[in-house]
Amino acid sequence: MLNLAQMTTGMQDKVAQQIIDTFVRESEVLELLPFDNAVNPTGGSTLVYGYVQEKVPSTASFRAIGSEYTNSEAILQQLAVTLKVFGGSFQVDRVIKSMEAQLESVNHQVQSKIKAAVALFHDTMINGDSATNPLSFDGLNKMLVGTNTEYGASTQGENLNLDLSTMTKLKANADIFYEELLKLINTTNATAIMVNADMKTKIQTVARVLGYKTESEEAFGRVVTTIGENKVRIIDLKNKYSVNGENVTETPIIGIQSRDFGEGSSKTTVTGLTDIYAAKFDGYDGLLGVTVAGDKVIDSYLPDFTQPGAVKTGEVEMIGAVALKNSRNAGVLRNVKII
Repeated sequence: MLNLAQMTTGMQDKVAQQIIDTFVRESEVLELLPFDNAVNPTGGSTLVYGYVQEKVPSTASFRAIGSEYTNSEAILQQLAVTLKVFGGSFQVDRVIKSMEAQLESVNHQVQSKIKAAVALFHDTMINGDSATNPLSFDGLNKMLVGTNTEYGASTQGENLNLDLSTMTKLKANADIFYEELLKLINTTNATAIMVNADMKTKIQTVARVLGYKTESEEAFGRVVTTIGENKVRIIDLKNKYSVNGENVTETPIIGIQSRDFGEGSSKTTVTGLTDIYAAKFDGYDGLLGVTVAGDKVIDSYLPDFTQPGAVKTGEVEMIGAVALKNSRNAGVLRNVKII
């Protein structure tokens, strides 16, 4: 098990090393998430990672002398995830390249493509559904439906105790919300909680109102924020972009939505709701990344301006997916009202 930064150790290709380093600097998740680089598609093109997930733990009990224990085994299930290939390409005209000292066009395109790939990984890790898009992998939103660590998901009525939409309501509900947040963190043994920018601000405000602290420190050239004695990361997964010509639509990866509660005549629609995801990043007992054997989880193909042709193509590509080896070590607190 290696994280991305460890994969660059001893790497001879300095360009590849720099590109992986940029991925890590762009993503707190990719900084922390271990990768099992074990998939080796020898003899075919299938990129399947099989693993065993513990769904229900084993139990222990007392027994009387002369009697036997009641059998109780951990319930395991065999799962598999198919690695996916994602990234993108770009083109640069050789005339633009000749002005590189002024424009740094290739470097800019590479950096921009890395940011787009990171956003796509973040989005799929949360919202991915291979049934809807066979080219993607399944994310936590789908994995956690109906599990014991999906909190606040009832559609029978809105949980007014999780209303943080105004300062008055935030102060009134701060204790209950903070308890629910700690429950999510503690039951999942979380390394990090993953939120949108507005939810991160609300958590920091709740902590301040209750007299607790969120601490910030430098890591990989950026400021990271933690909460609690175990310094659980609060990670803003930031936004994703939809581009149509020059029109850009920007939305948070963990969305802020309107949802329906109740049924029939008692059905109501509540606006401004979002979710908080928590996960233990662990290659043996939690959420992990999976990729191909070796150190080719991320690859790049830079334009070769020594060859004929006016326009050259470059590409940045990542091969991977996520897997959850213990269903209790990831969870979600749903329907927190922040607007």
